[in-house]
Amino acid sequence: MVSTRSSALIKSELIRYISSLGLTVNTVTKARGNKGFFKEGRIDVSKNLDDDSALKTLVHEFAHYINYKLDNKLKDFEILFGQDSKELRDELINITMWVDESALCSKLNREREKLKSEIKNLTNSIKIVYPKFSLSENFKEFDRYSRFSDLKYLEKYDRVKVQSMFSHKIYSVSNVRTDFPDIPEPFIDYLKLKSKQRKRSKISRRIGKLNKYYNEPCELFARFVEGIFIDIDKVKSVAPKTFDMFSKKYNQNYYPNMHELFAILGILI
Repeated sequence: MVSTRSSALIKSELIRYISSLGLTVNTVTKARGNKGFFKEGRIDVSKNLDDDSALKTLVHEFAHYINYKLDNKLKDFEILFGQDSKELRDELINITMWVDESALCSKLNREREKLKSEIKNLTNSIKIVYPKFSLSENFKEFDRYSRFSDLKYLEKYDRVKVQSMFSHKIYSVSNVRTDFPDIPEPFIDYLKLKSKQRKRSKISRRIGKLNKYYNEPCELFARFVEGIFIDIDKVKSVAPKTFDMFSKKYNQNYYPNMHELFAILGILI
């Protein structure tokens, strides 16, 4: 960060400036469980953040406001940088991954790889008894065994409540050995395998959703501006072409309120 003033002082000055534009700035909110968010006429910053994090979040959300004034759909990449290309997007993705480590999805990727390994181990264990077992085909032996049993429901669900006329039973993959004492070991492994496949698919969907979010033009732009605030030299090094295009537009006063923002932050371009 460029300025020698404290984050608390800069934050207060920036909030006053943003408020003077007619926006409401809320800093005593949970921000919908996020660090912050921008909605037309309003910026929320989580009350749980320290001054440094709150200031970075405020810069990020104000960048969304600037983006909104240029493109109220927050969808057009070319409006932000003058052109759209893989090179620019790749630079901005690299900035995003530096500014926000969550964009790497490291924890989710590690968990997914762990599940992949566990699925492979369970597959190999099943193949000891059923050599023709394949993940891409129905497990006919299990189908025959479970056909007339409530056990069959656990092939699709980790936990299930089976209702009868006057009562119900709750079964779970984690308790299958107790619920079905005679079940052969390969079938226990198979149900664990199916459970882990469901978890892996859920994680993959989550990663896909996050990747889509982080690659949105508005998010790439906001993290780019946030990155300039954190370390402008780093941004110049990681995203030279993007920074060059941005600075040209910046010096042409293309971005509404950006000069005022950078003046408050003590940034010179």
